[in-house]
Amino acid sequence: MARDMFYTAIDLGTTKICTLIAKIGEEGDLKVLGTGIVPSQGIQKGMVESIPEAQDAIRASLTEAQRYLGRGVSWAYVGITGDHIKSLNTTGTLTGERIGGPISSQDVSHLIQASYPSEIRGKEILHIVPISYTVDGLTGVRNPVGLHAKKVEVESHVAIADAAALKNVIKSVEGCKVSVRNMAHQPMASAEAVLTEDEREVGCVLVDIGGGTTDMIVFRMGSPWYASVIPVGGNQVTRDLSVALGVPFYTAEEIKLKWGNINIDSISNDEEVQIPGFQGEAPRMVNRKSMCLPLQERISETLKLVLLKLQDAGLRQFPQGGLVLTGGGAEIEGLKEFAEKLTGMNARIAYPRGILGLPSQLKKPAYSTSVGTLLWGIKHHGEGRVFSTGEKTLWGYKAFLRRFARSPEKVAV
Repeated sequence: MARDMFYTAIDLGTTKICTLIAKIGEEGDLKVLGTGIVPSQGIQKGMVESIPEAQDAIRASLTEAQRYLGRGVSWAYVGITGDHIKSLNTTGTLTGERIGGPISSQDVSHLIQASYPSEIRGKEILHIVPISYTVDGLTGVRNPVGLHAKKVEVESHVAIADAAALKNVIKSVEGCKVSVRNMAHQPMASAEAVLTEDEREVGCVLVDIGGGTTDMIVFRMGSPWYASVIPVGGNQVTRDLSVALGVPFYTAEEIKLKWGNINIDSISNDEEVQIPGFQGEAPRMVNRKSMCLPLQERISETLKLVLLKLQDAGLRQFPQGGLVLTGGGAEIEGLKEFAEKLTGMNARIAYPRGILGLPSQLKKPAYSTSVGTLLWGIKHHGEGRVFSTGEKTLWGYKAFLRRFARSPEKVAV
């Protein structure tokens, strides 16, 4: 990579738009040079509902980030979510008559193509990641190139998204005179920022509690195995508290962050906290345990939905790596302890990692996706995609396969 190249990531969230601009330093370290964080507009639960409003927010975020840089950017990686994004695992097979000798990189690209979903009307491929290969019955092969075989199979993890929803995202970003180089499903991006190699290998469940959605992804044997989006996030937690206390949303958000505790068993029965009055009313005292009950109930519902998704996916037992919790919703006190009691899994709260000298404002779970989108984009920078908001396909899949033939180790496009 050229060391004077600037890399830009835009995280499109329900609560905030975060733009990061970074550069590879002389010693190979990644340095964040510009940060733009603004309130989100025109986006709900990961879906663009107003292109003009979304463009205004994206433009403001870009302007703020570029101010630190002193120059503009022309392209970006974009992190997206929404319950229109679905995942499935597919298989592809090549037999001896199609191999013609040792398995080559070109054979592997044909194999990946064979695992391409047959019916995706109205959908677009967001990611294709080979999970593992089976060579003449030998399972768990990581890279079959060079092996002689009569039959080779691949299991691939595929994320597909609604084509119209993606076009709305592209149009919103392109309206700010920035082209979309690549797009990342937000849980895949978050994984880049928070998961360790050990967690990927032994398996874990990553749950990213954002403002409008809760994204989850399961890793097994180093690769993504299942992903899903639950259309409930931290905003619903705040809204429940707002209704329960009879205060505005922004006041409830402040109370949640200051006094919220998901593990209410750790709160004394007689502990009280003072909350601001509404419309000129005097501040009042409320029982903290009662105040936190709506928070626990909503988080409990969300985690139970996660467990239900895992059950529906066919996961027979919890991965040894346990539950990894991140996102803005993971910053509420007591979540780790409550999640462990509810799920029976070991849990940890995950913070962004992988960038030396990361600005302190980004060292929070709320920015895991933002940092991860940057890391994911740089990692897959060479896997360029062809975008269009017209009638043509959004992605150049054949071009991707040609590139994959030259580098079959791992693909996440």
